[in-house]
Amino acid sequence: MISVAAYLENEKVADLRSEYVNGRCLPVVGASRRHDQICMRLAQLLADHLNGSACRLFRPTVKVHLQGPADERFYYPDLQVACGEAAEHPDYLDSPSLIIEVLSAASARRDRDEKAPAYCRIAALDELVLVAPDAPHIEVRRRRDHWAPEILVDTGTLELISIGAVIPLQQIFAGLAPGA
Repeated sequence: MISVAAYLENEKVADLRSEYVNGRCLPVVGASRRHDQICMRLAQLLADHLNGSACRLFRPTVKVHLQGPADERFYYPDLQVACGEAAEHPDYLDSPSLIIEVLSAASARRDRDEKAPAYCRIAALDELVLVAPDAPHIEVRRRRDHWAPEILVDTGTLELISIGAVIPLQQIFAGLAPGA
């Protein structure tokens, strides 16, 4: 078991990132090229959309902090957006309004079964997006819909209500080689 303070200090100098779940450090798995391309496209689309707004986009070098009774976690979402959050800590966010995870074979089960329910406990979170890397398939969960999943496929449109963005799935997936 490791303390939160020790974890945060270690992450500043560690060669490999890890996530923190109640005293345990879990290594962050590597990503495929396709996973990375999808993250980059989404980051570019979101950054363009958010330019000039009070919302800020963060890539997977910034952790999200989740804390509840007898439960403290730090995860590295693929993308997260915080709107108007005070800079409480330079290395993590407490109050993102949007989190996006691009799934992978190595992380999908943990992303769905562990992280998604934990993310949904963040008071400020309005939307959680899970992106399948193999095909145009996106799952959107919204607080206003009691976290019920909305499934988007093929030529659908990703509407991110929390930040007022509308993104056709074709913009995310077009030109990506299968399994690249």
